[in-house]
This record gives sequence, C-alpha cells and structure tokens, in this order.
Amino acid sequence: MDPRAAIVAMSIPITAILGFVGLMIILRKFDNDERMAMIEKGIALPQKQSAKVNPASALRWGCLFVGVGLGIFVANMIASVKEDNEALYPALIMFFGGAGLLVSYYIQLKIDERSK
Repeated sequence: MDPRAAIVAMSIPITAILGFVGLMIILRKFDNDERMAMIEKGIALPQKQSAKVNPASALRWGCLFVGVGLGIFVANMIASVKEDNEALYPALIMFFGGAGLLVSYYIQLKIDERSK
C-alpha cells in the first residue's frame, strides 16, 4: 500500500472524530452562554424534565433480546449437528425475536387487563 494512501486512510476517521468532538464542545459552549445570559437578565431557567421509564418498553426490549439470544443458541445447537446452514442464524434470530415480541405483547395485555 502506498504510504500516502495509508496517511489519507488514517486521517479520515481521525478528522471525523475531531470534528464531532469539536462540534459537541461548541454546542455545549453556546448552551452555557445562553444559560448565563438568562441568569444575568433574571429570566427563570426552564426546568429539565425527568425521563420517565416506560415499563412496557422495558418488557418489550427484554423479551426481544431474550428471544434473539434463544435464537442464536438454538441456531448454534443446530449448526453443530447440521453442515449446510447458510440461512439458519438469520432465520432463527428473526423467528425467536418475533416470538419474544409476541410474548411481550400478550404479557402487556394481561398486565393491562389486571390494572383496569
């Protein structure tokens, strides 16, 4: 590989990272300047809203990841026995991930029925 090409190849991600960090610093500085100006003028600062945790979302993601993990496990078990398994991993990951989402849906239905 040409040394100049290697330098260019290395400079692209470095430049992108430095640009992103610089942008974040500038945005943070402008936000701080705006807040300081509001304090100097006596304007009340807007209150930050606390993030509310949605239990249904946590249940959905949890069941999805359990399903994906189960799909990978089953695909690995089948792959250790069967030779031809090109589409085995994606198919079982999608199948068990979808099954996990269906399980989370039915669990959420039961929770909603009990809360009424």
